[in-house]
Amino acid sequence: MESRLRLDRKIDELYQDILKMGALVEEAIRRAVEALSATDEQLARTVIDGDGLIDALHLRIEDSGTHVVALEQPVASDLRGIITTMRIASELERIGDHARHIARAVGPMPPELLDSAVTRIGAMAHRAAQMVHDALTAYVDGNVDAARAVARRDDEIDAAHGELRRRLIEIMQKRPDLVEPALELAFVSRFIERVGDHVTNICEWIVFARTGEHVELNG
Repeated sequence: MESRLRLDRKIDELYQDILKMGALVEEAIRRAVEALSATDEQLARTVIDGDGLIDALHLRIEDSGTHVVALEQPVASDLRGIITTMRIASELERIGDHARHIARAVGPMPPELLDSAVTRIGAMAHRAAQMVHDALTAYVDGNVDAARAVARRDDEIDAAHGELRRRLIEIMQKRPDLVEPALELAFVSRFIERVGDHVTNICEWIVFARTGEHVELNG
């Protein structure tokens, strides 16, 4: 009984850490794009500096999860949950990296791009951040159907990325002087598109935790 209570406590600590990490990652995405839209380099710096805390939580979850698996002898369902938590932490860490990359792109931007491309990027980022939030809600609830629904929304981000990419190519063809900043925004758009991919991976791990099956969502 005591060992079960200890295991439950350690698993709960893992869950709490993953929720903290998810909240930080979601906020990092929102702040990075806000900084890009407002050309706010100070806000961008907070995103860059804050990535260290996300990385630290990732390492703590990895260490704690490994310790629990090695020493607490979890049963199969517990083991799937622990593995899922560790894998989700890895995906969140990568999303945090993308937010940092977006923040590093913050700087003076031609009005022509601010008025069109950056607005579209903001809409994409809002969708991506909401996907992170909703995926973690599905994780907490153990809701497989909700996880599958979140993963399907990645198509919206993919479509927006493709549309923006075409728009930026048109701009570069017409305005050679805007090639460099347009390319910068194309990379930013790609980072956000990758966030959707990582959230899809998170949703796949949620399905695994509940069913024991590895599935490919939104493939």
